[in-house]
Amino acid sequence: ALKIEACEVYEMADRLSASRIRSYSLPAHMMGVGLFWEEEGQVTFEDAILSIGSAMTAVELRDAVSSALHLALLNVRHSLVLLLDLETNELGYFQADNTVRTMPKSGVVWDVVRRRTPDISRQNIPPDDPIRELLPAMGILDKNQVVVLSPLVEKRGQRVVALLMAVCEEPAEMHKERLYMLERNVLVAASRVLKHVAAEKERSRAEDMLRVCGELIDLDIASLSVKILKHLKSILDAEMCLLFLIDDGTNELVLQVFDDLPLDKEIRIPITESLYGRCLTGETVNIGDVSKDMRFNPEIDLVKDFEPSSLLCMPVKVPQPSEGKVIAVAAACHKEKNVVFTSRDVDNMSFVLRFSSNVLANTLAYERERVLKKQNEALLQVARKLFTSLDDLDVLLSEIMHEAQNITHSEKCSLFLLDDQRTELVATVFDSDLPVKDNQEPLRIPVGQGIAGYVAKTGKSVNIRDAYKHPKFFRDVDKATGFHTRNILCFPITINTGEVVGVAQLCNKVGAKFFTKYDEELAMTFAVYCGISIYHSQLYSDMLQSRSRSKVATELMIYHMNIPDEEVERLSRAEVPSALHYSQQISRFTYSPRNIQESDTIMAVLSMVNEMGLIKRWRLQKNTLARFVLMVKRGYRNPSYHNWSHAFAVAHFSYLLFQNCERLGLLSDIEILALFFSCLCHDIDHRGTNNAFQVSSNSVLASLYHTEGSVMERHHFAQTLSILHSEKCDIFRCLSPQDYKRVLDLMQHNILATDIANHLRHMKEIEHMGEVGFDSSNPAHHELLCSLLMTSCDLSANCKDWESTKSICDLIYTEFFSQGDLEKAMDKAPSEMMDRERAFIPELQLGFLDGIAGPVYKVLAKVLPQTGVVYESLKQNRMKWVELKKEGRKPSDTDTDLV
Repeated sequence: ALKIEACEVYEMADRLSASRIRSYSLPAHMMGVGLFWEEEGQVTFEDAILSIGSAMTAVELRDAVSSALHLALLNVRHSLVLLLDLETNELGYFQADNTVRTMPKSGVVWDVVRRRTPDISRQNIPPDDPIRELLPAMGILDKNQVVVLSPLVEKRGQRVVALLMAVCEEPAEMHKERLYMLERNVLVAASRVLKHVAAEKERSRAEDMLRVCGELIDLDIASLSVKILKHLKSILDAEMCLLFLIDDGTNELVLQVFDDLPLDKEIRIPITESLYGRCLTGETVNIGDVSKDMRFNPEIDLVKDFEPSSLLCMPVKVPQPSEGKVIAVAAACHKEKNVVFTSRDVDNMSFVLRFSSNVLANTLAYERERVLKKQNEALLQVARKLFTSLDDLDVLLSEIMHEAQNITHSEKCSLFLLDDQRTELVATVFDSDLPVKDNQEPLRIPVGQGIAGYVAKTGKSVNIRDAYKHPKFFRDVDKATGFHTRNILCFPITINTGEVVGVAQLCNKVGAKFFTKYDEELAMTFAVYCGISIYHSQLYSDMLQSRSRSKVATELMIYHMNIPDEEVERLSRAEVPSALHYSQQISRFTYSPRNIQESDTIMAVLSMVNEMGLIKRWRLQKNTLARFVLMVKRGYRNPSYHNWSHAFAVAHFSYLLFQNCERLGLLSDIEILALFFSCLCHDIDHRGTNNAFQVSSNSVLASLYHTEGSVMERHHFAQTLSILHSEKCDIFRCLSPQDYKRVLDLMQHNILATDIANHLRHMKEIEHMGEVGFDSSNPAHHELLCSLLMTSCDLSANCKDWESTKSICDLIYTEFFSQGDLEKAMDKAPSEMMDRERAFIPELQLGFLDGIAGPVYKVLAKVLPQTGVVYESLKQNRMKWVELKKEGRKPSDTDTDLV
């Protein structure tokens, strides 16, 4: 076979054109091709070849090839050029308006294309051959005429890209060679033109799609659907297009637009039973004749009585980052001219959906966010309503039921609370109405029985689409009430610990077949608010009851602590005597203040405050001071030791320090003020038990203060503040705001310092201060000295004469043994010092003096040398305890006298 490359032909034609000679002698391998020039001004075969090479469109190529056929063959009566149509991937005739008449797949031409071999036929083409539609004027062949058919096949892919047809005289060898050259040129040109046309079409399609995408920007899903469907109809030549959105909550396809108009009420189709639902697997469904396809179920797939003849369905997939998830199904119906949807239609539809899926996904996300925002606003409104009804549980429950019906669109709601024994669900409010009347019995359901009982037992929500098919549904209730229950959403109400406190049961979703997954999520979120509000309502109720009880107790306490105005008036008008009035020895460290009669202690306190200059320095009002001291005295209970007498003795020791220690002036005036009143108030409302007992017995005080430590000391300070804030008892009201805050801070520090555990933690720092000397410019030294002074005042009973010390120690251990007896009653083992059966008091006292009291007064003597006598008195008393220990004497069960 003669093989001539197109480039050789073009080169040859160029040389011929340049020489402008009438004939040309060909190389040996091209002999017989017979290229020649016609007369000047006429179109030659070479011109036609060049025109083919310059053709850029299918129509230009068709015309150039047709002209070349007339020049290549003899007496061409009819010619036809068919080119590959990229839209249908079939051969067709390109008309002047660029429309294509596709070649039918039958007849003479189709046989040649199918065989992919050229043919020269002397037979007439039958009148009913489809090709006659393209050549209506072709009649019966003359005697010497033939039909030349030449399919042009790509070397790669074996695709027929063109077909040349001519009715002419039977070609000679020279004409066949021309035809061969023409075929080679047309094959090259057709491949080029097809690529160019494909690129142009793709560019045009992309530009068109970008324009459409710009138009698609829409935050309303129905409006966006209309735009997408109109564009699909345009490019697919479809009579109708549909877009089904996917509702994961109900597992349904949702149609919001029909015939390019938004629907007043959306149409829902079950995914699993619908032909359109097949696309959720990613499958594309293309049906040429819907009436013959068994997959199409008219009872489900028929939309508003519209039955398509042909159907093309395709999934709309979410782009990145959730690639592959189907969010909608697009369907094109009724291809115009009653033809089926082609592979090109499939490609075009996929192209459009690939671009529009981004916009659709964003709009759906916006819709979800908008709905979520609306739900959140509704829930916040619900929370606002619920938390304004905390004072009445029945009103709160009624409000909960009403709001539950509103947010989930249900016909009926029932609300049950678990009883205290957690064995029954109890309903006192029904259908958002008023609470049951006094003569009505609340509805009770055993936990585990029925749907509500099951939810209460398991703590899991239940969504029942058909109530009558559920085994736990109790039909007799419907029969008795006449209410027909279709579907049920029952969910638990829990508190923050996860404990179920109640169950809500919703019946009959309004406007839908059943409650959805989104209803479940909304209900569970709503349940959180319900649980919090119910819990706080019950807590508020308990608080009101507790407050009422506390109020009664407070009123009773105030009644007993009430200070008669006459008594305050008497003290205010009386002249404050000198402290020496009570004893000439009152200003000596060895004096025991317990020798003063209790009835004189109030005035004695006023005398000490006056002689310390506190009344004048801080402008303390005499009547306020009198009332305050009387209230403090009444604030002390009457245990054996920690009572008013102890408080008076501790305050007296601070008075002794002021009177006898010059270096006490190292403290500021406000520190001295705080020191005295801290001593007076440091054990208010002492219960005769220590901190360890409060914690181990889980007392009310422990629940208030155990996380901070120093339970009793914090309570003493709280009681002090309570008295200060009582009417006409604020002795510090004349202080400036800064001094007022400062004195309260100092009193809190001082009172907490009386906790021995707290004292021991700071003892090394206190001893170090004693070694290096007190530095008045060091704030830390001020705090340490105040702590040291408070402890020395609190323990001062150990530094009096032996008889006084022995007597006070007896009171201390009487109180200790009472606590030990309480611990035994609680099945707890008391410590040795609290156990009257095991305690050996001399030994315990020696341990206390050596480990705690002794170091305190040793350092005190270093810082305040005038207190050396106190330390000496302590050591003398220690010697007495040593003697008792040697004697081995131990108090009997009935006698707490240490000797």
